[in-house]
Amino acid sequence: MSTGLVFRPSAIVVILFLAASQIISANAGTPSVLPKDRLSIEQPQYSGQWKAYDLTIEYSYSKDQGRLDLSGNVRFANYLTLGTSRLENFRLGVVFLDESCKVLQEVGLATSRGPLDPVRFSRKINLPLNAAFMAFSYQGEAIAGGGYSAGRTSFSFYPIH
Repeated sequence: MSTGLVFRPSAIVVILFLAASQIISANAGTPSVLPKDRLSIEQPQYSGQWKAYDLTIEYSYSKDQGRLDLSGNVRFANYLTLGTSRLENFRLGVVFLDESCKVLQEVGLATSRGPLDPVRFSRKINLPLNAAFMAFSYQGEAIAGGGYSAGRTSFSFYPIH
């Protein structure tokens, strides 16, 4: 058997492996948002609800001439409201995405600290060009009892993976 015949299949395997590695690494770096977390903003008006483990967001929007009026309430999950007494450093945001889920813009909607009461938000936003979806993001800390040694529960969600 000549070495040329052994070399060719080995070279083909190496070339295929390198090509597959490049495709996998290119796709691994592409951010994505799960379909359950993508909220379409195609309609001129809409009201809905988005649920996460830590909270539920009841929201509505109206869209006109490149502006989005977005408002709603954040209600915290029972495990937070029953097990803790106050909220600290809570931040709610919205991420706008195009059809391919590329991040176009991130906007803060609300901040809060104090009792774990529902957090209201209302914001007029200039929509980025080609915005097709929005996704909520949040972070915060809930504190049990009083004093510095009180138990702290951190919670957060960022939709881009």
